[in-house]
Amino acid sequence: MKLSLNRGMTMRPLHDSHWLKSRSNPGIDVSYLLVISKVFADLLFTINPVNLNETIPAGTELSRAYDPVVVGRRNSYSIVGNSEEFSIDTGSGVIRNNKVFNFETDPKTYELIIESKLFVHKERKRLVINIIDIPEETVCTDPQFVEGTAFAAIDENYPIFQSIYRVMATDEDIANGERLTYSMETQSSMPAEGGNFFMVDSATGIVSRNSDEPLDFDAGYHSFHLVMRAADTTGHFCQGTLTVIVQDLNDERPEFVPFPLDSINVTENVPVGTIITRVNATDRDANSNIIYEFSTPQTVFCLDPNTGSIILLQPLDFDNPEKPKVYPLHLEAKDNGNSHTAFYTLVITVENVDDPPVCDPGFSTGTGISISVPETIPASAAVYTVLARDPDPGETLEFSLLHSSANTTTYFLLDPDNGMVYKTPESVLDYEMDHKHFQMVVAAKDKEKITPRSCTGTITINIQNVNDEAPLFVNMQGSPLNILENVPVGTTVLRLTAVDRDIGDKVHYEFVDIYRGFSINEDTGEITVAYPLDYEDPAVFHRTVLEVRACDGDRVHSTTATVPVLLEDVNDNPPICSQEIYVIKLPETVPLGSLLVTLKCEDRDGTAPNNLLTYNLILDELSNETFTLNTNEIKIGPKHLNYDSVAFAGAQFKHTLIVQVSDGGMPSQTNTVTIIVKVIPINELAPSASSNIFNVFENSKIDTLVGRVKITDQDWPFNNLKYIIAGGNVGVPPRFYLEPDTGVIKVLNALDSETNSQYFITVKAIDMNNDIEPDPIREKFTLADVTVNVLNVNDEPPVCSPPYFNTFIYSTVKTPFFQLNCSDKDSPPDQLSYSIAGGNTNNWFTLQRLGNGSPSLVTTQNFQYEAFRGIQDTTAIQLLIEVTDELGGNKGSQLTTTATVIVHVIPWTTTQPSTSTNVTVTTITKTVLVRISRYWSPDNWLPAILTVTAILFLLNLYAMAWCFFKNVPRCKRFFPPCFTYQPSPQLHAIEKADKIKRKMDLVDRPLKSNPSKALLPRNSSAPVIYDGRAIDAVTGKHYLFNSKTGETQWLDQYEKTSAREY
Repeated sequence: MKLSLNRGMTMRPLHDSHWLKSRSNPGIDVSYLLVISKVFADLLFTINPVNLNETIPAGTELSRAYDPVVVGRRNSYSIVGNSEEFSIDTGSGVIRNNKVFNFETDPKTYELIIESKLFVHKERKRLVINIIDIPEETVCTDPQFVEGTAFAAIDENYPIFQSIYRVMATDEDIANGERLTYSMETQSSMPAEGGNFFMVDSATGIVSRNSDEPLDFDAGYHSFHLVMRAADTTGHFCQGTLTVIVQDLNDERPEFVPFPLDSINVTENVPVGTIITRVNATDRDANSNIIYEFSTPQTVFCLDPNTGSIILLQPLDFDNPEKPKVYPLHLEAKDNGNSHTAFYTLVITVENVDDPPVCDPGFSTGTGISISVPETIPASAAVYTVLARDPDPGETLEFSLLHSSANTTTYFLLDPDNGMVYKTPESVLDYEMDHKHFQMVVAAKDKEKITPRSCTGTITINIQNVNDEAPLFVNMQGSPLNILENVPVGTTVLRLTAVDRDIGDKVHYEFVDIYRGFSINEDTGEITVAYPLDYEDPAVFHRTVLEVRACDGDRVHSTTATVPVLLEDVNDNPPICSQEIYVIKLPETVPLGSLLVTLKCEDRDGTAPNNLLTYNLILDELSNETFTLNTNEIKIGPKHLNYDSVAFAGAQFKHTLIVQVSDGGMPSQTNTVTIIVKVIPINELAPSASSNIFNVFENSKIDTLVGRVKITDQDWPFNNLKYIIAGGNVGVPPRFYLEPDTGVIKVLNALDSETNSQYFITVKAIDMNNDIEPDPIREKFTLADVTVNVLNVNDEPPVCSPPYFNTFIYSTVKTPFFQLNCSDKDSPPDQLSYSIAGGNTNNWFTLQRLGNGSPSLVTTQNFQYEAFRGIQDTTAIQLLIEVTDELGGNKGSQLTTTATVIVHVIPWTTTQPSTSTNVTVTTITKTVLVRISRYWSPDNWLPAILTVTAILFLLNLYAMAWCFFKNVPRCKRFFPPCFTYQPSPQLHAIEKADKIKRKMDLVDRPLKSNPSKALLPRNSSAPVIYDGRAIDAVTGKHYLFNSKTGETQWLDQYEKTSAREY
């Protein structure tokens, strides 16, 4: 496309890479670029200013710079200056952030200068980026508090309002005035419930006691769980748990539990070492350890200090007059640390007792005597004899059986005279069938007494087993043992049980023969799988019989049993396919019913239905109804493949088919086959055009958008078209230009509806979507007719021809005598309005308009010319007639012109006027017509804005003047420096390096300075640059010097001299 300029130059589009090659090309006219830059230059941003949240991740697109001149060019956009926080894509103009910002530490506002540049074209614009604060999370800094493991231990008498713990929390927004509030969410106590003894300060987070109520550990308040929260004003919070452990204090006195009448009775025959009684004292303090002791020393009794047990140390004798019969015991109970002591007196009274018979202690104490006999003991054999005596001289004893276990008297008898136990002759013992233990309770008592005393004991007879039985198998099943082939190695498939009636005799198990695949546990009889059983393996049996032998512990007795075994097939093999992943490429125009793939799968299981396969096609929404599965074949249909879809583009232009292959076993074994169908695009459709009629005002500026050509292409990517003007009427020079990439039509040159109000343009849209292998010869295109209507704008004022008129009338004429001739290129005659704006004295004239034509002048009254009466009206009248277009339209857009009509009035008389050759000459005078069409009055705020703008303008002028005149000494009082001079390290090094040489030169001779060179740089036609400063060793004064030329300059007021002058 070519663009015609007013100069007659031909300007090629910026996108023509053959025209713009390099700056060094002598064939380029730089003025062309300057013209293009002026026409198109306008650097824009999609967003300005940018409000950036501080949590936005790095690399986020913030805005985009757009300059029509550099569109599509690489290395066109840049950020002026260094910016580590932001970056710009030099080709697309996309601006991104390079880091995540922190509102609390980073600057709040960034100003970037974005530059677009192409050859001589350069545009800069400021982009403002504001960092927006996002409320931060409140964080509890004590990890134990957050995890609920924080604790604090206090005594039960801990004072109120004293700090126990402080909740530590932080919030980054505190730097911006945020504050945290602490609160107690829940408070629970244990083991006693309902305790409310703590509070948290809402401002500081300090936890303390809040009540004078005693925190009594002994009342059950052992620990408290406090759930507390720290929250900011935005609703963010953190919370945790503090466990307060209450420590018990020794603050209670022990108390004895009294005996009835504070005394007990003890018989005289109580053995030494017997616990007479046990005193008990309680202390409400938890974990209190009470210590007992006698207040006075005791020899007959002792007191256990820990348990309070009173133990007899010496025998009691009621009949001995030398021994007391009453013992008062004075007791003390002390708590931990002997802080508190309780006192109590217990009286022990001794009672008289008659002495009973005495039996053998092994018989009469504990569980008695225990003896063992074999189950084969002979009849009438003695088993045991009870030993007993009566301490009273001359008295005899008799023995009786008080109690016996079941069937004891069937096998054993007691002799009442001598206490002998022997075996009965009738019954035979059997260890396996009868009881294993027999028990007899025998009493030895005084003979022939009314209330005989006695002693008793227990005899336990234990029967010993003898090996006399063979093992027997129990619970043997008659049906075969069914075993699944997938039983893991080591699995127990059967447990045989054989019993030996000999109690305690152990049974051992073993195979009679060697059976491949099985093993038996010698001790438990468990038959386990020795190696994997695979039904499909020909070497593995399907049916067999196991023969098992059971032996007793000494292998003296044994028995044999058989176990039939049947191996069952299990669905343990999944389907196997020859290929599990297929990648197939197909054009989108492949016919319906085309075979996509044939799956080849099999199952190694040996029996049906385990090896019968079924296929199931799993499709997603994009692939639904596009593929069909028939047994193991997948075909295209019932819908065609379609490459041209947004959703399909999101799937990367491929269909993913999942075929689930299942066998008929229970449970079913499955396998999956994945088929990836990549669709190849085919340029099927040609572009389609619709109606394109656009309207544009004739006063539209260059580069004004006229419209976008409506042409669509349904091939993906959609509407990938290139637009060119193929024909039509675009005007000479061309009035419009077409953007080839977007189809946007814009104004190229000025429009005039009066010259041409309608343009017909033929636009050719070329389909840029090609097949995999482009074929420019067969590329698709379409032609679209575009109509551009140029709308009229009132830009032409009315014109009267001629602009002024001379006419003569008689004073008695009252009919139209003159018709105006005015026209307007923008308005029809009926939209012109006429009025007499000036010169119509006494309203002598009016305008008379018939129809839509121009009006005529008409007199409204007769003119009077009576010389005898002194009446003489004007004979020459100059009328100013105003003509306005757009009658009834917007007054702001109306245009006006004026026409001057000079009317010469000839008085009418009845006398014949004398002939005269003199001609009256009328001079045309200028009349200024002032008319206010619109009046604008500013608002009250406008003067204030103008005032502030003027102040800012003056400040800018002062700043610019300061930059130019700040180094001029005469202007220093008006433009003071911003900082004082600080000697640089480089200057100090120069001074130190040249110190010795300059000192010797200055001692030998005074400082030489060329008068012509001693002037300050501002007074010299060629300014002198001083690059060093030093101190005169003789005078101590400071001076400047040039290290190259040797020129020097004294400094009397070096402290006040700006560093920029050096």
